[in-house]
Amino acid sequence: MKTSQTQKRLRRYRMKRDFHRTPEPSPDVGAPSESAPRFVVHKHDATRLHYDLRLEIGGVLVSWAIPKGPSQDPAVKRLAVQTEDHPRSYADFEGHIPDEQYGGGDSLLWESGTFETVPPGDAEAQLKRGHLEVVLHGAKLNGRWHLVRTRPRSGKAQWLFFKAKDAFARPGSDITVERPESVKSGQVRTQGPRKPGVARARKAVRAPARSARAPATPEALLKRVWPPMLARLAVSDEVHDETHAYEVKYDGFRAMFASTHGKSAFQSRRGNDLSSRFPRLTSSLRELPARDLVLDGEIVALDAKGRSSFQLLQHAEADTEQRLRVFDLPWLDGEDLRQRPYGERRARLEKLMAHAALPLQLSEKLDLPLSRALLEARRKGWEGIIAKRRDSPYTGTRSGDWLKLKVVAGQEVVILGYLPIKNARAKSEIGALRVGVRGRGGYHDVGKVGTGYTTEDRRELRGLLDASRVKKSAAVDAPANTDTVWVKPKYVAQVRFTEWTKDGRLRQPVFQGLRGDKVPQEVVREHPAPVEGSARRGSRRAPARVSARTTTKPEREVSGRAPQVHLTHGDRVLFPGAGLTKADVFAYYRDVAPLLLPVLADRPLAHQQWPAGIEAPGFFRHELSGIPPWLPTLRVRHEAKTLRHVNVKSTAALLWLANQSALTLHMWLSHAPRLAQPDFVVFDLDPGVGGWKDLVKVAKALHARLEELGLESFPKTSGKRGLHVLVPLAPGHTYARTQAFADARVRELEEDLGGIATTKRSIRDREGRLYLDAGQNARGKTVVAPYSLRAVEDAPFSAPLAWSEVNGRLDPHRFRLKTLKKRLDAVGDLFAPALRVKQVLPAE
Repeated sequence: MKTSQTQKRLRRYRMKRDFHRTPEPSPDVGAPSESAPRFVVHKHDATRLHYDLRLEIGGVLVSWAIPKGPSQDPAVKRLAVQTEDHPRSYADFEGHIPDEQYGGGDSLLWESGTFETVPPGDAEAQLKRGHLEVVLHGAKLNGRWHLVRTRPRSGKAQWLFFKAKDAFARPGSDITVERPESVKSGQVRTQGPRKPGVARARKAVRAPARSARAPATPEALLKRVWPPMLARLAVSDEVHDETHAYEVKYDGFRAMFASTHGKSAFQSRRGNDLSSRFPRLTSSLRELPARDLVLDGEIVALDAKGRSSFQLLQHAEADTEQRLRVFDLPWLDGEDLRQRPYGERRARLEKLMAHAALPLQLSEKLDLPLSRALLEARRKGWEGIIAKRRDSPYTGTRSGDWLKLKVVAGQEVVILGYLPIKNARAKSEIGALRVGVRGRGGYHDVGKVGTGYTTEDRRELRGLLDASRVKKSAAVDAPANTDTVWVKPKYVAQVRFTEWTKDGRLRQPVFQGLRGDKVPQEVVREHPAPVEGSARRGSRRAPARVSARTTTKPEREVSGRAPQVHLTHGDRVLFPGAGLTKADVFAYYRDVAPLLLPVLADRPLAHQQWPAGIEAPGFFRHELSGIPPWLPTLRVRHEAKTLRHVNVKSTAALLWLANQSALTLHMWLSHAPRLAQPDFVVFDLDPGVGGWKDLVKVAKALHARLEELGLESFPKTSGKRGLHVLVPLAPGHTYARTQAFADARVRELEEDLGGIATTKRSIRDREGRLYLDAGQNARGKTVVAPYSLRAVEDAPFSAPLAWSEVNGRLDPHRFRLKTLKKRLDAVGDLFAPALRVKQVLPAE
């Protein structure tokens, strides 16, 4: 949205306020752009106490006054009266508005976070229709919510605000009572404006003393930082030594401890009390030197070699060595540390724990490269390691900022039944457990677990399970004709195993113990799948969403030297207008190979083929048929199947593609073996009716913004009408981060240049404006490679440019197959520096 349009929407806000007297921000004061749209809720004690919900839409905060505040009960629908739009800078405002000013009284920043619509990027259209469906990510409000307009826009539009039925719904709760404090200052109490004719003294509104910020009870303090942050199962190509720190993965019970006002609480991940079960740990925790704190860690039992053992923890004897391995510090001495980076929290935790005595211990850090850290885990018999992004906050989600890298396979399973033991003298014991996991349609059987039990285990499990016997299995795929005694799916067990079989069964599972800290509904088969998923805006040619189960398998050439690729049907005309043949294309790619190979090596490719020429139908493919055995390939797991991508590591590989009439090469933004870590952020500028003139204006604005952020960027023509801008990256970035960065930049461009540029993908909705496409910044999406030919008359190629060339005089159609040599003689390889530049994206 253009600045003038934004200011027009803020006219009512400006007219109602005297900015010489109110501390509220003027519309002239800008606000930094976020990686995702912000939402806030102000607790506003004006004429009466109410809550103001504000959503960042179209460059402003669209606002609603909710008299009774939000409710997490889906059955409760709250009136929301739409008020004037506020500037984005209001998202950080907290203070006392003077009595005589509009809205006089205290306004606390009660909630703050980010949001997206369902579907993403549809906020303005939903607002216009009168039904917003949003997903909130805040400190107090999370999950899906609805805003539905009930009265037309004349006067003050009335809406209903209510919670959707999802995992964050809490029927019967009142979040405004449970969490009354400001997320900015910790302040709880508010004071409204002085009534006319009533004189009374007023104290300046200020944040309470640092020591008073912690809630009065440890249970309330735990609730303040709840829920615990979780790690996601991953593969090593999602991790890099420059961006991640490594800790030992322990095999025990997750536990959180809080203390304040001389009292303490020690709870499991499910909120169960642990203090009576682990009194020695509780006593040691109470001795830590802090007024109030919250610690996150893992309770473990150690075997004879000092390794954590979940099985030993299940059968802890009096002499079993127990430890609390502490790995995070969400709160300390009145300060909420969750938004601090992991590295800072770890440093403060190490200082706190410097004089702690056993049984308290810091989690063990591994100051080793990833490959050696994994070898160390195998050598010492650990379950694996946890990789944590050094700059990550502590968030109550299963975040990609914490990743589990396992060297020993482990899985939680739901007990669906048991097989009686065949030994006639042991009728009171189980023989094996039949177990499952939740999946589509319900529980799915994953096999039998027959080993790992002690005699005591077998007896206790028999007694426990006999009390919940049922006639029919809870599994949707339960085997028939079995001796299994079926039970209600009430209990969760931990098993270790060697691998998953092709039919989805556990191979050689070993029982480790029951998990009282997990519920059956949570138990699913763990996959090392990334959270970023598909981009919200994608190319029609983009592959299906790609999982993280990615392997690379380069296949060696059968001879010691590169094979000779022979051109076939060289006289076939591929570009009829220019008379260019397959032989011309073959020669072009032979000439450009020294420039292309450094770009394409170890990078999955997709190809556009025109075997009968560009006037005949073409094909878009990821895997080509007839790949010879000497040609290296990358085996990449896509959502539905594994495909072999040609790995262009030699001139012969490139020429083989040319002989297949693969005119256009589309490359991934990452390369093996770390396909989860992009090397570039890419912006695709697709011109509208304003043509090259508008494109140059937008490209220069983008270039200037990237320079402000300290980032070097490299433009190239798309080979058709558009322009690509690539930002090279250092290792360690994730696709989620690059997508968020690109989205933020195109939103800034749209706000400043909305008259000529838009992020709307639909051609109809663009209304002739240039399309700002950031949707290629997702795993598995592609961009046309530099120097790749395009299926357009005269055979243009995607030409790397110097920024000085991006001006109104530049004609992108002059970069053609026949002009390549002239171009290289004049400027050389302008893309080569992009492969040498390594930069880190700034924090949003």
